[in-house]
Amino acid sequence: MRCLGCDLVGPAERLDYELGDDGDVAWAQRVTWQCAECGYLDAITADQVLDLDDVHTCVGCAARTPCPASAARVECERCGLIGLGPATADPEIAGQLRAIEALHDMELRVQQALRASRDPSTGPHPA
Repeated sequence: MRCLGCDLVGPAERLDYELGDDGDVAWAQRVTWQCAECGYLDAITADQVLDLDDVHTCVGCAARTPCPASAARVECERCGLIGLGPATADPEIAGQLRAIEALHDMELRVQQALRASRDPSTGPHPA
């Protein structure tokens, strides 16, 4: 998927869908996904799914996973390792990926700190 939040192509952090009788995604039902890079949550349709027109070779197990040529990140079908996709050969896309991941990491840390500050079992927090 190409994320509408960060414009990168990559695997989902979360994907919620139902299977149809044919064992494929039931696109008539709501399908949602969350971007693994920036955390953007969105509903998607079948026409937003990109063609698997390239392959990614996993650095962990050497399996080859079909992927879109525009993918910044690819999840290995065999071992689940998420690696750099073919699009990161472009230095601009590689830099965009690093920047978005850094911002998302910062956002997650802020959210974690806010949750901890609201949890009375963790005690007082320094200012």
